[in-house]
Amino acid sequence: MRGVCIAVCASIILMGCHGKSAIEHAQVTSTLKPVDFNSEPGFIEQHRLGMFTIGAWVNQKLGQRFQPVQAQNDQAAIVYMYRPDSKWNRQEIVASSLFINSERIPSLLNNHYYWMELPAGTYRLSSSRPLGTQHFQKPKYLDFTVEAGQSYFIKYDEENLSTRREVSGPLMIVPEKAGLNEIAFTQLKSESLNFVAQDQNTGKVRKKAQKLKPAKYDPAEDVQLTTPFKPWDPRTW
Repeated sequence: MRGVCIAVCASIILMGCHGKSAIEHAQVTSTLKPVDFNSEPGFIEQHRLGMFTIGAWVNQKLGQRFQPVQAQNDQAAIVYMYRPDSKWNRQEIVASSLFINSERIPSLLNNHYYWMELPAGTYRLSSSRPLGTQHFQKPKYLDFTVEAGQSYFIKYDEENLSTRREVSGPLMIVPEKAGLNEIAFTQLKSESLNFVAQDQNTGKVRKKAQKLKPAKYDPAEDVQLTTPFKPWDPRTW
């Protein structure tokens, strides 16, 4: 009888451990729609209607300097989107529209960055420049895969002539070291997005991405010394 009791207790303990392991390692899902990565963006992606974003020639919004972030979910990755400062980017009138798995995300302006939190998996990032609210341009797209706990850097660069004929166009994955060096000078000018469907702390399931608004920009906190300070010397009279 004692042996039977021991066997039953051991089975319950093993079942509990197995259940806990399954919960802890359950794969998180995304709020994004699935994409057929064997096909290029179709007619709908090329001729979509939607809002457009004014470029840096008019929209000269400022934001806080780059700061790295941690993913809210330990099974997710952080993808930094950025566009460096340049004369070309400063003269843009209408910014290119960006989409991930066909869902609109903030356009990248001059000297601009934001981030996306994504569950481990493969995604399609695409860009298309609209004429008013209508898109006619065949989208450029980049399929990329992320792993949990990792950070990635995607740069938007229209001035790189070598990418003009590439499928990804101005969208390029940058190695972490190079990405950190370039993104360090950019500013957070838009909201960031969390596409993880389930909140890790509360267990609540989202149907849409969580919008992460940036802190209010205070120029007084962003004073940078551009000219080395030299004490006044009376002998220079």
